[in-house]
Amino acid sequence: MISGARRIRPIWYAQSTTSSRFGGSIERSSRVDENDSDGSRGGCATKRLSDFHAVGGFMGKSGLVWLSIFAVTALMFLQLPPMMAKQDSVFRTYSALVEVDALAKQRYVDRIKSDVLVDGAIRGMMFELDPYSGYIAPDELASFQRRSRGAFNGIGIELGFRHGKLVVIAPIEGGPAARAGMLAGDQLLTVNGIDLERRSVLDVEELLTGEEGTTVSISVLHPGYDEPHTLSITREHITLRTVRGFRRIGSNRWDYFIDRDDRIGYIRVSSFRATTMRQFDETLRELLLGGVRGIILDLRFDPGGLMNSAIAMADRFLSDGVILSTVNRQRAIRVYRATEPGSILNVPLVVLVNASSASSAEIVAGALQARDRAIVVGERSFGKGSVQHRIDLTGHGGAIKLTVAHYKLPDGRIIHRTPGNIDTNDWGILPDIVISLDENDTMGIQRARHALDVGPVHTQSSATTLLTVDRQLVESLAQIRRMLVDVPVISQ
Repeated sequence: MISGARRIRPIWYAQSTTSSRFGGSIERSSRVDENDSDGSRGGCATKRLSDFHAVGGFMGKSGLVWLSIFAVTALMFLQLPPMMAKQDSVFRTYSALVEVDALAKQRYVDRIKSDVLVDGAIRGMMFELDPYSGYIAPDELASFQRRSRGAFNGIGIELGFRHGKLVVIAPIEGGPAARAGMLAGDQLLTVNGIDLERRSVLDVEELLTGEEGTTVSISVLHPGYDEPHTLSITREHITLRTVRGFRRIGSNRWDYFIDRDDRIGYIRVSSFRATTMRQFDETLRELLLGGVRGIILDLRFDPGGLMNSAIAMADRFLSDGVILSTVNRQRAIRVYRATEPGSILNVPLVVLVNASSASSAEIVAGALQARDRAIVVGERSFGKGSVQHRIDLTGHGGAIKLTVAHYKLPDGRIIHRTPGNIDTNDWGILPDIVISLDENDTMGIQRARHALDVGPVHTQSSATTLLTVDRQLVESLAQIRRMLVDVPVISQ
């Protein structure tokens, strides 16, 4: 099915390439009454006042100290009721939790480790917020830090929740999970026999990482299947190329032209990592040197990654204006803007997305669409656009990973899918041209791409067979060719 989900108005053709809480005072008069002619009353008053000062009356230093003490004490007593009320409210809120902890430790049939109940309670609280918030126990912190830096051993998948189920957004193309037959959309059921029901993404990531060379057994339910499959996957250090072309012509060497006659380039980005933009810029230089007239940017089955890499990629095709904002429930926290140097503005651009395009992939596609820089083709994206911060717990040794903001696109759309917007059009990336695929079509595309990535070096004819099973890619080529009518051919 082909339908227009929004007005298409690309602007590539109109631009050119450019590189103290207490206050007050106390006053006491010692004036002698002028009507006392003999001065007797005045003298008496003066004498008494002098005697008072001599013994340290309240105008003396010690008197001021005592007055201050009295004032502070009075203030504390005034504040006690609200403080006590607040403490009482906190106690009432958590009294059941304290009681359960005490009862379990006193009466449970087996001895309980000191922190196991507290850790479980924190995990439960985080899971109730959203699947991407989580608890990091003290003994899990080192592993979490390695994953955050990208230096870890795993199986190469990105996880998310869809319709309340833990699913694979996409396996990293060429990674251990992809090679073992894991597919985008697979539902994870168990890891090494551990049931994943009510486990957060953070919890499952901890189960999947481990020593390089060790094996993990995962039970998955493939899309469209009734019975689960068990996959045995060996953990590896994930260091894969994330930018690929249309056909592989050697070890880590790709042909980035899908149509050399019309000079149409094709760039496939499988995830956003620390090395992605270096590879992407090298690819752009190669295409520009080859006289590229149009580019297809394929972000399907891309589960995302580093936000900064996504902003940099969008910046390559925009010269100014907003790319992305991060917003909390009150206001914009930070705004990211495009810069002119290095921008490619006179090359038509089509971006491919599907239900496995998430996070950073959605940032790139959404920003270029919102700025009318590209036409987006494919299916609605996954809807994962949230920002998590790690917050260390004082005196505990552990930490929490807490969702603190969402991504907002230049046209005001929020990428993230939430319970409040799931039945609306206000999440994810809606393509300009929708090409819907069924489960068999999607599996066929994944398998064809996997063969290109890890099989023998393919010839022109064998790579072109991908077009016979990929209707979204065929439509992208058609869109680029329509736009090329007004683009002059540059002689080599």
